[in-house]
Amino acid sequence: MSRWGKQQDRLVVRVVDVLSGVLSGAVPEPARRVVASRALLAVEQWVFPMHEELVLTENADAAAREATDDQWVDDAAVRRWVTETLAEHASSYNEHHEVWEDDPEYVEPQGEHPVWALLELPPFARRLRLWQEAAAKTAVGLAGEVGVGAHQIGHWAADRSRPGERERKALARVLGVHPPWLDASRDEQPDVQLYRFASCPCEKSAVMARLGLGREEPDWYDSPAEQDAAVHWCGGCGQSWVKDAAGWLLPLPPGEEPTPSGGDVVDLGHPVMRSPALTLDEPWPRAMWQPPARRKGRARTAYRVPELLTREPQALPVRPAVARVFVPEPVWGAAAEERLATNAKWCRTCRALVDAPMGATGGPWVLLHRTEPGRGLNTWTYPTEKDALHAGAHLAMTYLQLDEGPLDLVALDLFTGQAHAQVITRFLELHPETAQFEVAELVPMRGDQF
Repeated sequence: MSRWGKQQDRLVVRVVDVLSGVLSGAVPEPARRVVASRALLAVEQWVFPMHEELVLTENADAAAREATDDQWVDDAAVRRWVTETLAEHASSYNEHHEVWEDDPEYVEPQGEHPVWALLELPPFARRLRLWQEAAAKTAVGLAGEVGVGAHQIGHWAADRSRPGERERKALARVLGVHPPWLDASRDEQPDVQLYRFASCPCEKSAVMARLGLGREEPDWYDSPAEQDAAVHWCGGCGQSWVKDAAGWLLPLPPGEEPTPSGGDVVDLGHPVMRSPALTLDEPWPRAMWQPPARRKGRARTAYRVPELLTREPQALPVRPAVARVFVPEPVWGAAAEERLATNAKWCRTCRALVDAPMGATGGPWVLLHRTEPGRGLNTWTYPTEKDALHAGAHLAMTYLQLDEGPLDLVALDLFTGQAHAQVITRFLELHPETAQFEVAELVPMRGDQF
């Protein structure tokens, strides 16, 4: 209790807003369970300070795995799920650490601890608190611009009362948002539009790289390849996303996923920046809320209002079913220059290789081997290991594109992101009879013979 203050209050309100925006009305599935686990962990780290990180993580993972459709049906259900989860964990926490009601470390399963009141805040109260924080306005300052007493802002933020129409329009003007975002009809509706996107909302044009979840993460997906394909990393703003079954990008709370480094597994065709420190301590997702360029001392600096909030809120469109898509047939028989130029029309890695300098004469080439019992050895030569992985991905996609059915969508998702090693991993999952499919050895050859 002694460690609790405004910083923790803001974190809990933001986490609940993220959870409600991501989970409300959605079917529990791997992408949402990952977000739920990570966001829940951010709260539990503050509520249960004596627990080890491993215990906190396991508790959050278990809660996310066990969630049902009914528990995420709407905002109230999501908040009730979080409340019941924390109450259950509070009881086990007190028992595990042998703390009792008179001990300062004791966590009330539901009672005096500030977290319980924060979990009861409906969408309007959360909205007001979070946008006031982003605007760097104190209750006194905001009240003065709206034309009400400072105590009135406190009543609204605690959901003890709601503003009238005139006050709502004044709030929208002062906070810089379109008035319908604060209309009374939306008071109980979570802001799902702020947590589900068709593409990264940042202002920097960038290619989305593919990543896997960190190797310390549990197996949220049915296969390693699906888990490796889960995370999309924006090279422009550094925001990590996880795609759900309907194709929406959901902001991924901070975790252990790797940062793209331009290696063989993830290739953008150009150097990539390192991801900035992303936390839930500030407006989220960072892709949408632009942080101030520089902070002076301890003065609070306002974030820029996202363009999305300056327009009238629209319901998220219903995403169409995933269409059957086939990868174009790669060109193999032509000379290097012609092959790369042709493939570059649709393949990002080929496009990058077109302008890549040739290796020095006598430099290392590689052999790519794929063998199956009872079949002959197939061998190809390519100038770099990255190109060999690319060729292997092409080959795997050709085998996975079956005449009697649609292309394997997991493999397609990996392939279009040029995560070559993961495509081959997916192939081996579906064809375990394959004995070898890897970069086998280096062979010195002339660099102009490709």
